[in-house]
Amino acid sequence: MDSVKAQISSEVDALAQDMYDISDFLKANPETAYQEYEACDHLSGVLAEKGFGVQKGVGQVETSFLARPVSGQAGRPTVAILAEYDALPKIGHGCGHNLIAAASLGAAIALNKTLTIDSGGLVVVGTPAEEGGGGKVRLAQAGVFDDMDLALMFHPGGLNIAGKDMLGRTKFKMEFFGRTSHASGSPDKGINALDAMVAAYCNINAIRQHLRPDGRIHGIITHGGDAPNIIPDYAAGLFYVRAGSRSYRDEIFERVTNCAKGAALALGAACKIEIDPPKLDPMKRNAVLETAITANMEALGITPDPDDGRRGSSDIGNLSHYLPSLHPVLAIVEPEIPGHSVEFRDATTSERGRKTLLNAAKMLAMTAYDYLTSAEMRKQVAEEFNRTK
Repeated sequence: MDSVKAQISSEVDALAQDMYDISDFLKANPETAYQEYEACDHLSGVLAEKGFGVQKGVGQVETSFLARPVSGQAGRPTVAILAEYDALPKIGHGCGHNLIAAASLGAAIALNKTLTIDSGGLVVVGTPAEEGGGGKVRLAQAGVFDDMDLALMFHPGGLNIAGKDMLGRTKFKMEFFGRTSHASGSPDKGINALDAMVAAYCNINAIRQHLRPDGRIHGIITHGGDAPNIIPDYAAGLFYVRAGSRSYRDEIFERVTNCAKGAALALGAACKIEIDPPKLDPMKRNAVLETAITANMEALGITPDPDDGRRGSSDIGNLSHYLPSLHPVLAIVEPEIPGHSVEFRDATTSERGRKTLLNAAKMLAMTAYDYLTSAEMRKQVAEEFNRTK
């Protein structure tokens, strides 16, 4: 490890208690998507105390923020270190966003203390509502990332992985409308919306076996009637379709739509499908960035694990099509413990979770330093970004 990166590592270690305090505060005060007012205020306050000028509510998203070093002049190239801080309903920080925010702030503060070049090329972006709200998409559409060249963040998990694929996702509501009638006395006068919903669900099940390995469909029935002796005139479900490309995601959605239309036609019901925006895009990976972050992982004594092939979706997938983006994973649990669980939430403040937090901040700061100080790396990252779809 060279002397500058050794200094970055030391600066992160000096910030350890500050980072633990951030993580603990967020875990103790979980807020769901677009309700992260306490988190936004707390993180903004920490950054202001550490020499950053903070602007809250950027991109017309109340719980977002943008923070740049007061001592630097905004310029290019600019690295955006992303902080997520929304929690899950009921479980709280079962996805570990308390660690993400703490690591991103630690990385930015340590890097700002270390950089000898103009630190205006560093910015922390508070990105709310990753859990279903598509906060990064809204910020990107509002132009928040237009003057930035690279986006970095980390995510806790069960493996150490420099980069992995993500699936595109479309979330949508499926509704069926029929006609009520007495289920025993006048069944012939009713149109059963629940039967249409069940038929559509069965149709969807039938096409699952014909999907490519990256295709996913999952859903639940959210309303199926009000009483057994009333033929339901309304039924509804909530569904996701996912795929490894935007085109295949949209193709699967069209097939699911046909499943619903066919069921409605067969039962004499009406059908309505409404997409809940935004659509999430697959991750646009960048081999140059992944090589750089792998080298920094190894410099910290972290051995990258083989990818297990498990895939989810995130709004950083969309952002990765706006600008080169990196989303490495560092382990805080064993692979058999899933995210979005109480066990995962509790692991964020475990001894292993705290060690990972420090390593994540170091890894992000070191990779940002590589990018800001190497014109050749920036050229290669841009070439890779422009070459891939």
